[in-house]
Amino acid sequence: MKKATISIIILLVLATLDLYAQNGEKRLTLVKENHAELSFNGVKYILDSYVVMFENPYYITIEREDKGAIKYQEAVDISIDYIKPRGCTEPLKRLQNLDNHNKDKTKWTIGVSC
Repeated sequence: MKKATISIIILLVLATLDLYAQNGEKRLTLVKENHAELSFNGVKYILDSYVVMFENPYYITIEREDKGAIKYQEAVDISIDYIKPRGCTEPLKRLQNLDNHNKDKTKWTIGVSC
């Protein structure tokens, strides 16, 4: 049990550092209540959202549970469907300049404002 807990903590720290480095050294904060595991077309996706405190944009991370590659438009569409009921109080606006992915396109960060 201890090893599993330590492993999870290490993974969360690494994910946060990865996002921190990818997004212009901004301090991103995980919105814990927005964590979701959703299925689309029979594939399970893991999504989280991050914010820079007191700023509007959401940085949405998306990856497949099976660690397979994700196409760009697929990542955008699923991210929008995910965030609308969780954080949007205004009309959604895409912020493509915040989009990013790892080298094998198995994890995306999608930027939105809403």
